[in-house]
Amino acid sequence: MTNVFDVAALGTRVRFAFDDDLPATTVEAVRSAWIDAALHTPGAPDAVVPVTAEREPDAMAERLTVEVTLAALRKRRAQLLMFHAAGVADARGRVAAFVGPSGRGKTTLSRTLGQHFGYVSDETVGAEPGGRVLSYRKPLSVVRRGAPKQQVAPRAFGLVDADDARLQLSAITILDRDAGVVAPTVEAVDFCDAVAEVVPQMSYLADLPTPLQTLAVTADRIGGFTRLRYSDAESVTPLVPGLLDHRREGEPWHAVPAPGGTVLGGRYTASPVLDAVRFGDRAVLFTGRRVQVLDGIAPAVWDALRAGHDLDGVVTAVTDEFGDPPHGDARAIVQSTLDQLTGEGILAGV
Repeated sequence: MTNVFDVAALGTRVRFAFDDDLPATTVEAVRSAWIDAALHTPGAPDAVVPVTAEREPDAMAERLTVEVTLAALRKRRAQLLMFHAAGVADARGRVAAFVGPSGRGKTTLSRTLGQHFGYVSDETVGAEPGGRVLSYRKPLSVVRRGAPKQQVAPRAFGLVDADDARLQLSAITILDRDAGVVAPTVEAVDFCDAVAEVVPQMSYLADLPTPLQTLAVTADRIGGFTRLRYSDAESVTPLVPGLLDHRREGEPWHAVPAPGGTVLGGRYTASPVLDAVRFGDRAVLFTGRRVQVLDGIAPAVWDALRAGHDLDGVVTAVTDEFGDPPHGDARAIVQSTLDQLTGEGILAGV
């Protein structure tokens, strides 16, 4: 089959299947944009993306990038931690993933940093639970006013190749672009604070057997999450070695078994929780759709519910941990917390 072209995406082989009636210039444009992800050895594809002429070329090129990305994400679900992130690697293969939603400057950052560090991706960084990163050397999707994103091969910008055999996730940095920032700053972010921002920027996390625990182990291995506040991509280049060297002692945590069935004397049921972890006096619950962070007395209430206590038992557990409240009635405060957990969908009344 000669009218096909295979590319690597997160360790999968995705095949472009070109319509026979496509102009040769269109076929060449697709090949040129994806040349840095091209696979040159034969093999069966994991997914096939048809390339047809139903749209004008730029719109088609943008659509193809989306389809390749989605195909790779679907194929690697339940296998990888997949971040909506830009990724670059140093000469040792250590990868920094810059996580953030659209509009945080990931492509511009990739284009800038990729001239000094190995280009991994401008959109999706995928890592095995053990930390090995699977590159996605897709075209850079460059925003243009009033037109589809332009798909440009990394080599057209002079980006550095990354050594795929050595890539290892070493930093997860939350992007915070602010035009008012004069000099970029990097700060450590606690897991419970970071996870609420990072998890919405991940694909198929709920398909992993223990998603929050896997993410917590990853955070321990890389020395925790960081946040980058910046306004100009050029100013970030000198900070990358420090990000990759960043190491902070891991926050102690443990898995929290989710309660099942009716709790609290038959008055509540626990909403389904896919995974939960406890960091000191805070807890993180993941329903598979969203992350919820419990603080204050809420984790103690949650623990008491898991132990099967009735309201009196919950009050006792909370006062044992925190002491009597300086103001107000302990029972009323616990009830208020239960009402809040119900309002947030963590508990449901029966």
